[in-house]
Amino acid sequence: MFIEKVKLVDSLAYDFLLSLVRLNCSEMMLRAYDDQEYETWFEPDAEIIDWTKETARRLPADIRELLERFFNCETYFGVATFTLVQEGGLESPEQLIGEIKRTSEKGLLSLFLRTGFGPDIKDRNLPNLEKIVEKITLDEKEMLLFITKSTVFSASQKANLVELFSDPVSTKEDYVYLLEWYLENVFNPLKTKVKSSNSRQQKLLEKYITEDGESYLERLNLISIPDMVEKVDVIELGVSPFLGIDAASIMVDKKRFLFVLGYDRIQTPFRKKDERLQCIDVFEALASKERLEILRVLHEPYTPIALAKKVKISAGELNNHVEKLKKARLISSFLDGENVKYRADKTSIKAIVEKSLKRLLEDKQECD
Repeated sequence: MFIEKVKLVDSLAYDFLLSLVRLNCSEMMLRAYDDQEYETWFEPDAEIIDWTKETARRLPADIRELLERFFNCETYFGVATFTLVQEGGLESPEQLIGEIKRTSEKGLLSLFLRTGFGPDIKDRNLPNLEKIVEKITLDEKEMLLFITKSTVFSASQKANLVELFSDPVSTKEDYVYLLEWYLENVFNPLKTKVKSSNSRQQKLLEKYITEDGESYLERLNLISIPDMVEKVDVIELGVSPFLGIDAASIMVDKKRFLFVLGYDRIQTPFRKKDERLQCIDVFEALASKERLEILRVLHEPYTPIALAKKVKISAGELNNHVEKLKKARLISSFLDGENVKYRADKTSIKAIVEKSLKRLLEDKQECD
């Protein structure tokens, strides 16, 4: 049974990294609250918002610069060390920093290539990525060619990646310096409170899974449940106050998939959706040349990287368009080996559009 594959995990190391993401990307994360489809909307956590604003105001200039380099809202290179937490079963930020120090400079760069919309190569396992890193860090022309041709980041983040790869030793030193400064000056006072609140939310999550099982997990709308049943041995679920209504995920290997859920995300299966808003989402999703092109391209499955290259947009732009299309139920995601792929079915799209239009015009029929 699928439910037997679920394992709850609790590590402050995840919260440590996600709090850095929240600190640098809070405005983007708050936009998710402006685009809800529930009859009763979630409200952002005012305490987290205040913490973000006050903390950002107090950051020294050098820390702000490093935060943007490693936790940019498009690339999230700094979150690559989620892998170290999961593989090592690390429970604290101190353990994570220690493991990062033991990781070679080029090993760290290999992890960076696995984040978000990394390189467009078939084999994204670490041994192969380490070979690529070894090659491109020895030849500047190879590096520029690889980053230009094989990544789908924006121009500014390609430039950032070039800077990170040009001096692996300094990159690691800067990353460790950022994490150590942040732990001592920002995160340490939060640890007890975060640990306590996570414990309460974990108990709720466990209760929901025990009571509703697979039905609850399906309504979380993380990824195709049948794919999980067939292809993954362990689904790890954690919680974090820094994600709000969002969720973060990582797949280290073919056996394990990790999801960290925001507190509000845990509650989404229990919120009744506004059917009319769901219908409006369909037409908002279609009101874009880029999204229409994505739907045209997805007559066959594509990985995010390949799809971004196909429609000639950056990773960040694609992510925004994909989220709108998924929200409107016009595309879906599934697992193909270790890769998440997107797909769209024209027959299903046509049916959804017709039902949505009928619902909006007649205000009687359901949208799905």
